[in-house]
Amino acid sequence: MKAVSFTRILSFISFAFLLAACNPTYTPPNILLIVTDDQAYGDLSFTGNPYLETPVLDKLAHEGAFANHFYVSPVCAPTRASLLTGRYHQHTGVSGVTRGRENMDLDETTMADVFKSLGYQTGIFGKWHNGAHYPYHPMGRGFDSFTGFASGHWGNYFNTAIEKDGEPFMAEGYLVDLLTNEAITFMEEAKKQEKPFFCYLPYQTPHTPLQVPDKYFEKYKQKGLDDFNACIYGMCENIDDNIGRLLQKLDGWEIRENTIIIFLSDNGPLNYRYNTGLKGKKGMVDEGGVRVPFIINWAGKITEGKVLEMPLAHIDILPTLLDLAQGSYSFSKPIDGVSFAPQLKGNKEFPKRILFSGWAGKKRALSGNFLMVDNQLYDIKKDPGQTKNIHNQFVQVYDSLLTEYNSWYNNVTQKGIGSKPIPVGYDEYPVSMLPAHEATLFPMVEFRKERKHTGIAYHSKYGWAHDWIGYWTNTEAYAQWEIDIIKGGAFDVELNYALAPKNKGVELVIEIGTEVLHCIVDKPFEHATFINHDRVQREQEAPETDWGILKVGSLKLDKGQKVIKVKSIKIPGQQSIELKSVMLSKKSF
Repeated sequence: MKAVSFTRILSFISFAFLLAACNPTYTPPNILLIVTDDQAYGDLSFTGNPYLETPVLDKLAHEGAFANHFYVSPVCAPTRASLLTGRYHQHTGVSGVTRGRENMDLDETTMADVFKSLGYQTGIFGKWHNGAHYPYHPMGRGFDSFTGFASGHWGNYFNTAIEKDGEPFMAEGYLVDLLTNEAITFMEEAKKQEKPFFCYLPYQTPHTPLQVPDKYFEKYKQKGLDDFNACIYGMCENIDDNIGRLLQKLDGWEIRENTIIIFLSDNGPLNYRYNTGLKGKKGMVDEGGVRVPFIINWAGKITEGKVLEMPLAHIDILPTLLDLAQGSYSFSKPIDGVSFAPQLKGNKEFPKRILFSGWAGKKRALSGNFLMVDNQLYDIKKDPGQTKNIHNQFVQVYDSLLTEYNSWYNNVTQKGIGSKPIPVGYDEYPVSMLPAHEATLFPMVEFRKERKHTGIAYHSKYGWAHDWIGYWTNTEAYAQWEIDIIKGGAFDVELNYALAPKNKGVELVIEIGTEVLHCIVDKPFEHATFINHDRVQREQEAPETDWGILKVGSLKLDKGQKVIKVKSIKIPGQQSIELKSVMLSKKSF
């Protein structure tokens, strides 16, 4: 969508907003935006799943509108960046899911920024995944409240320590239930203050690890499913139950008719399971990886039972919500999405356009019924499973889509990604944690292949969020982080570590720019055994465990970009420490 076209949309929105301002009875609608993690298009009973029971979402769709060709990015962080900005994630600086590649550029405007400027109370409850360090953190991106976690996933869903408004917070019970409780409290407070709310509820399920309360798991085991899918479907039904609790509260407060409710997933399923025959899964640009369920419900304002047939996408949600709320906002950057608010209230024709996606070198362009994926072409209305390549029959169509894709790609990648050092030293956030999973390990480790004995590696091979550094047997190996000291001063340096008694006596060196600290680790720390709630042994995520605290010393650090290196210069036992994180705490005087 070109900026010129969006200007026309903004003009319409501004006019509508002026009309509303002249009407003293106008009340801005509340917004409840629910996003699930790795939930497939087929993970709902009303999309034909033969096992699942999701009566709440079924009813929400039947009483609202359902988009049966709604598209997102192939993985988590890119989808969230596009959802929040209305722009393709390539524009926002988001290029991956870990080691800083998920950080959304600070000059991007988020949905929370927009609605906060319109007088909304803004809150997020769940998974952020667009930057863990302030000001990439939700509290620096327009949100008044945050309960959840900023990383790409969480290691434990029962009785776990997350964060609340930048501080540690113990989530008692099952995490999805707790996040729902926090969202309810937030909405109720906004109602008491007579302020409209923008409540963003990005649940972390049905993403792994595979953990769900017994009643859900046992129900789907009794239906004959294996442990993996019984847990997945159990998590989906738990989501449905929690959305039911949210709707009951909105009804009880008598604000349901002035609340826009949106439900969608961030990408396709992790594993191959029922998905209405769509090809592919998470991480792929095929239909199964990027086509997700999308429901929008606004009682009395949106035509009941409406099915939106045209291709829509995550980039369209921000302009649509702004349109529905009759709000006006001057964007500093062009929006890629298009409002589909007019189509929710009638049968107006939606503008023709091409939707693009690119991931892991794969190309995707969708125009009407024609889908280009790399060197193949499909008619997805006739062939949603992508079983028949029609490239040779429609060479001209394919060539046109490829040309358009290349032009789009060259445009969105002009700025480049670049390095994003971790910000350190903000007075608002004096404690900075440098997690192991954001480090670069030397010698370089190839995470996707079988681990080789390079002298250092991540515990769980892939190095995803919450992993730690281990297998440290080489004194030439080290871990490195790039940081940016925003405001200089004195900092205490601590490590979160573990060390077997037989390996004590490790000598470490911590280099921060030209400053150096030495320490000998004589105090062992062994991991405690945590309750294992996994239904299936995890393959990707590191388990949740506890860590010792090693106070290394203090340093005076000047403003500017620096490199931190943690080295093991003496390993008297079989290996060095296991390293979870480096903590830099700015001293106050």
